[in-house]
Amino acid sequence: MIVSDTFTSYSENFKEIFRVVFFLHVETRQILHFDIHTNPTTNWMKKVLKLVVRKQKQTGKKFHYFLSDNDSLFGKRFTKYLEKIGIKHKKTSFHSPWQNCYAERINSMLHSLRVVQQIKTCRNEFLDFFIPLNKYHLEKKLDEFIHFYNNHRTHLALNKDSPVTSPVLTSSKDKSVKLVSAPVLGGLYYIFCDP
Repeated sequence: MIVSDTFTSYSENFKEIFRVVFFLHVETRQILHFDIHTNPTTNWMKKVLKLVVRKQKQTGKKFHYFLSDNDSLFGKRFTKYLEKIGIKHKKTSFHSPWQNCYAERINSMLHSLRVVQQIKTCRNEFLDFFIPLNKYHLEKKLDEFIHFYNNHRTHLALNKDSPVTSPVLTSSKDKSVKLVSAPVLGGLYYIFCDP
């Protein structure tokens, strides 16, 4: 199953409002794709979804269900499009963000609702510390965050693994070998690796 949601980010001078959509694979917790638009439409959403479906087919994976909230971007035309390509569209009930908890955790809506104990995610792990200058800047930083999220951030539901399994560093008997930390997002996070 794929879940999706949108969130809003503002430019540094508040002249531009960016809508970010992302697609998350529930089983692996991997963010498959994201896109940014200043004026999103259902047609734009269909194009973005077509890209996600194509990426999934290239990896040999298929999904049969798509879960979203009741945003107007996911309206009747979008549902008909999903049916046409063989995917069932499931929508959450109105005013029930906990029904799409995987996506809501990413954009941190649950943080303000206090529905479950929140593990920091995109909004309060990243966007609270970052104001984009423009769309390009937001895209590059989100790309860096999503790479970190998919490849290095651990999840309890995945037995403390990341969505894309990374090599496990084992302690070396040779005491001269040291781990090196590499900053991510300007030092907001650090990843550790062999030199």
